[in-house]
Amino acid sequence: TATLQAKGMNDTQIQCIAQNAYHEARSEGEKGMLGTIFVVLNRTKDSRFPATPCKVIAQKNQFVWYGRGKTIKEPEMYNKAKELVYEVLEGKHKDFTRGSLYFNAHHKAPKGTMCTIRIGNHSFYREVKK
Repeated sequence: TATLQAKGMNDTQIQCIAQNAYHEARSEGEKGMLGTIFVVLNRTKDSRFPATPCKVIAQKNQFVWYGRGKTIKEPEMYNKAKELVYEVLEGKHKDFTRGSLYFNAHHKAPKGTMCTIRIGNHSFYREVKK
């Protein structure tokens, strides 16, 4: 399914995911950027969120950098983020966030969620199955 997902993902969507990974987690290294990539893709599969990465990222108050005029200041890190997006879409990485839909730096679980992994300053959360 990841390969099919890669085929359905255009350059704009890939760029949105890469920018988000770069702005949200470049200080957390590859694993942190991968975690944010998985959160965005997991949201696109959940009917409560928009179906495309760009729309997920553009949702109000979801990603701290979005809409604040942030620019790419470290092109190598951005290129690494883009490479990671392609790798995820090609199925080269497993979702170690275990289906997480959220992450934050506050380490406070959103209501109805549990922490699946902590990477540097970010904690990742998935919903608790009822």
